[in-house]
Amino acid sequence: MIAINKSEKEVISKRLPNVHIVRTMKQKSKRHHYYCEENKQVMQLLSEIRCGADNRKVGAKYEHRKKK
Repeated sequence: MIAINKSEKEVISKRLPNVHIVRTMKQKSKRHHYYCEENKQVMQLLSEIRCGADNRKVGAKYEHRKKK
């Protein structure tokens, strides 16, 4: 199980409807957390959501910069 937040839960449930997501503290508590099963598709989607694409710009204008 991997911890996720509400916005990640909404994206995962929309794009991968068969993935099992659990919420703790289901009563009227503000202390709840979301957990999701760990599989290849979910981990790849979370990687895209959390890290995004490579933000370095490519092109002649940016070639002189060092790549991190």
